[in-house]
Amino acid sequence: MRRTTVLLKLQRALGYEFERSELLQQALRHSSAAHEQGVPSFERLEFLGDAALSHVVAALLFARWPEATEGELTRARASLVRETSLASLAERLGLPAAVELGSGLDGANPGAAVLADALEAVLGALLLDGGWRAFKAAVARWFAPLVASLDRSQLSLEEPKSTLQEFAQSRGLSLPAYRQVEIRGPAHRQIFVFEVELEGRVLGRGDGPSKKAAQQAAARNALDTLNAPGPSPSDASS
Repeated sequence: MRRTTVLLKLQRALGYEFERSELLQQALRHSSAAHEQGVPSFERLEFLGDAALSHVVAALLFARWPEATEGELTRARASLVRETSLASLAERLGLPAAVELGSGLDGANPGAAVLADALEAVLGALLLDGGWRAFKAAVARWFAPLVASLDRSQLSLEEPKSTLQEFAQSRGLSLPAYRQVEIRGPAHRQIFVFEVELEGRVLGRGDGPSKKAAQQAAARNALDTLNAPGPSPSDASS
């Protein structure tokens, strides 16, 4: 009964009622629970939701910013669909209470990486259940306010990996290289630590709940290093 109540509450928050409830249940099933039950996890639905979400968000940005460059649109889309943004939206929709974890993680709160994956899986399930029109309406309803809140002048800070890569390419340098140096915490809430090198020099270090988030943090730290007084990598390599 409690599970049914949780799913009904989630669908009210989503603004969509599933006809095929098994799709929603699969979209909320972490691999740890799926392994124990011998049923599919949310991973395939996550793949579908990720691809479709990227398409619709790109269309929203294209329509809202007719003067934006390709680079600005790319960074804006990456900012909106990155792990931290998706996890924050998942929390507002109530996914933490609905995600099904294995018995070994009983009582644990899903981390940001799990919540972001689950939200993409829910979107994939919604696409299969309601079709493209229902999917686009849901994404527009959830993401239009986020698109409206974006500041084009701050996009370089929102998507530091892209900004750091553009810095290197504009100066004829090798591309930034990311290296994992540490993993901390339990399996369901791991913290990854990465360093980023440019022209053989470690420029930044950062951590996060996923490899992507840690790399972004390292890139942001590298940009701070580059903006600080002192020789740049291009100076050192010349």
